[in-house]
Amino acid sequence: MNQEIRKAAPALMIFGLLILILLIGVHHPKVNESVKYARYVGDAAPATALPVLQGGGARFTTASWRGRPYMIHFFASWCADCRAEHEEIMTLAALHLPIIGVAFKDKADKVAAYLDRNGNPFAAVAMDNEGRAGTAWGLRGIPETFIIDASGVIRWHHRGILLDAVVRESLMPALESVLHE
Repeated sequence: MNQEIRKAAPALMIFGLLILILLIGVHHPKVNESVKYARYVGDAAPATALPVLQGGGARFTTASWRGRPYMIHFFASWCADCRAEHEEIMTLAALHLPIIGVAFKDKADKVAAYLDRNGNPFAAVAMDNEGRAGTAWGLRGIPETFIIDASGVIRWHHRGILLDAVVRESLMPALESVLHE
């Protein structure tokens, strides 16, 4: 039996080491930060300049929106979650806060067809063809939504679908706060 334990000891030590590494990784702040929904709240919105869909050379810039609150919503025509929440975005568009849609790694013709088919809730649609703006904003995936106040500070951030509960319990209080500053 001693000999069997000696043979198994290296494998057990490796297994134990792997479990330890896994536990450290799960609790390490750099790995676990994806759990946080508001990583950038309180920071200035990243300087962004993107071409506008069918804008004839026009560009969306965060600098040009300084002085008024707005929402940034990263989406794509190919994103199933984005399609699932589109009605919610249409409803939010009626709340007097401009929504800037940022088409993430998408094609202009596909985005235009998607918006023609489903309705366009956006004050402007910016094209982030290569995903550089998404990187600057810290995207982990899409959809992601940000509320920016009049001074250009991110006041709210959500990763994932804007479900009714998220809108009611989280987005609406943030929106009220920003609109009444």
